[in-house]
Amino acid sequence: MSFLTPYMLWGALAAGIPIALHFFYRSRYRKLPWAAMEFLLTSIEQTSRRLRFQELLLLLCRIMVLVLLALALARPSTSVSRGSARGDAVDAVFVVDTSASMDAREGAKTRLEQVRAAALTIVDNLPAHSTVQVIVCSDRAALLGPRSPSNLDQGRQVIDGLQVSHQASDLLPGIKESAGVLARGHSPNKELYVFSDNQKLAWEQHGVELKDELEKLSKTATVYLVRAGTRTPRNVAVVGIVPQSGIPHTGSRAGFAVLLRNSGAEPLRNLRVTLTVDGNAKEKETQPVIELAGGETRPIPMSVKLDRAGLRILSAQVEADELDADNRFDQVLFVRDQVRVLVVDGSPNEQKPERGASFFLMHTLAPIGNYHVYPRALPAGQAAAAQLANQDIVVLADVSLETGVERRADSVPGDFVRHLSEFVKRGHGLIVFAGDNVNPKTYNRILHDRYKLLPLPLADLLTIPADKPLHLNRQSVESPFFAEMRENEDYRSLNRVVVKKALGVVEATPAKDAKETKDSDAGPQVLLRYSNGKPALVSRKVGQGEVLLFTTAGHPAWNETGDIGWTDWPVSQTYLPVMDMALNHLLHGQTQNHNGPSGEPLRWQPEEKDAGRAFAVLQPDGRRVRLGLPTTEKGRAVVSVNDTAHAGIYRVVPADETPDTAKDKSATGVPFAVTCDVKETQNLESLTNAELDRKLGFPVIHLTAGDDPSAFAGGERLKSEWTMWLLAAVLAFVLIETVLAWICGRAW
Repeated sequence: MSFLTPYMLWGALAAGIPIALHFFYRSRYRKLPWAAMEFLLTSIEQTSRRLRFQELLLLLCRIMVLVLLALALARPSTSVSRGSARGDAVDAVFVVDTSASMDAREGAKTRLEQVRAAALTIVDNLPAHSTVQVIVCSDRAALLGPRSPSNLDQGRQVIDGLQVSHQASDLLPGIKESAGVLARGHSPNKELYVFSDNQKLAWEQHGVELKDELEKLSKTATVYLVRAGTRTPRNVAVVGIVPQSGIPHTGSRAGFAVLLRNSGAEPLRNLRVTLTVDGNAKEKETQPVIELAGGETRPIPMSVKLDRAGLRILSAQVEADELDADNRFDQVLFVRDQVRVLVVDGSPNEQKPERGASFFLMHTLAPIGNYHVYPRALPAGQAAAAQLANQDIVVLADVSLETGVERRADSVPGDFVRHLSEFVKRGHGLIVFAGDNVNPKTYNRILHDRYKLLPLPLADLLTIPADKPLHLNRQSVESPFFAEMRENEDYRSLNRVVVKKALGVVEATPAKDAKETKDSDAGPQVLLRYSNGKPALVSRKVGQGEVLLFTTAGHPAWNETGDIGWTDWPVSQTYLPVMDMALNHLLHGQTQNHNGPSGEPLRWQPEEKDAGRAFAVLQPDGRRVRLGLPTTEKGRAVVSVNDTAHAGIYRVVPADETPDTAKDKSATGVPFAVTCDVKETQNLESLTNAELDRKLGFPVIHLTAGDDPSAFAGGERLKSEWTMWLLAAVLAFVLIETVLAWICGRAW
């Protein structure tokens, strides 16, 4: 127990006053001899004993009145507050969850609107001289103010201005920030209000650490958990746009798959999906979706016309549901007039070109009518760094690498490999095919260990019985870029492809994969497997580019008897469309730095001539924010946009150019697409109060935004004090004292 005004306990010394009066002002008697009194002695003795007992009770009542009155004025409390002369003043800290799920509507209001109303009611009921600080929190936290914590009007303005971000839920950053704010407060009474929809993601990402932080705070502050929302919203999210047919190029109608996900358990019916380019409503395509089952993710095939080259903006949108934050998905796509592919042939054959490693690749990359792809083949021994200029993708087909001891005439020079590494890291693509010239040890030492280009370390040839060759397994495809292989029955012949030779790979353990992911940009991903489960196609992001590794050859590798040495896939009807998907996948990845989730910084490298020029960013809401001069990283100018809390299109423009019209404003600059964090709406289920109590293991006070406003009037502060109970006890003892005084006076 603690006391809010402990100095009032000195008033308990007043209890000595009735004791002094009792002893100093006792009734005095003068003895007179009178014979008749002898007969009354017995009666008087009995009466005096009763009176002494009554007077003792009266004395105790008077003492209790004064003691209890002193205790009441000292205001004892069982809360975590610590007493001081500041009385009722409270240091209140509001941690407000502003993640995308707080945009869900329940009735006429969103969850954040309910939080605003509840927070304002709490501010209105704070005692005099209180302070308030507001912290917004998603997967990162920010202290919004007010600048003067004791200015509650400023606090109300901050609360009125709260907006939903499009980032994922995580309460830990906000709770950590609140610990520092509460520690800087001066009032003995501290209150922490956590406003959230209590989504599982918010509590389970750092569950143990979050519990420990809140438990520490509960020792110095009263913790309130204010719930926003009482049910799981019905929600369908657009989570991706994936190219499906051919490489997007000018003058074509390109096919895409718009990925829809129902994040709830109930099916959603009669949805409509639209896809537009650069916001052109006249050219949009609309597709109906009759039903989307609970938890289902479904690709919706759509197409749009691409009439010009350059960076274009695809926008997919689903009609409104109970959560608007993820109903739109924007993606920046680079549309090309032509695609240049350099094929490095590790086993060229001038006498019989069809036996060369590049023969089938060249005919696949540039079939009749495919004028937008420009492949160029050259022998491995003639590869030079200068030949990488203006290329989009490089293919290494059965290539031998220079060992540095004794170079073979048909091996790729080491200087070319070094520049190839930089080529990929700058955002280009690389495809590596196995073959007889591929030495696993050399590839591991140079491509994997030195340059981090190989997705996984190579192993020796797989043991494949001659009478039981491997086949490709199209059901093993998981990547949305290759989903058509799994879902389209036209690709069923893929499972009949014969593979007689294939290199093994060392699939990383979780610990090793985590280390390699730290060293480079992303871990490997197996895109396709053989019938025995071994990887056939592996991908890995390297810098801003990507590498695809085919563990079998890109040509049949016929032997002298005319038999297929590695695989018959190049003569299969599925070879061309799969290679088309592979090119499309790599080209699509080259715009990855123009696309990202909310909250992640945007980075862009301007041309050298603009390295000394200041830039600004046009945000989705139309605001123009100056960025200043580019920074220099590894000798290159880099422009960074760090504030990307809201989804939409951001445009980096020169700071000295101001568009005159809204039309110019929307078309200028370099576009970047920021989308709602997909983790946020994977599971919108919330924890109940009982589940939160079990998870925390210590008492907190639960409130629900949207309830009766009186629930936020600070009643818990009165419940934590004993003052009212003590005053009631004082009143009771006063009444008892009055009755006893009357009885004692009447007895005389």
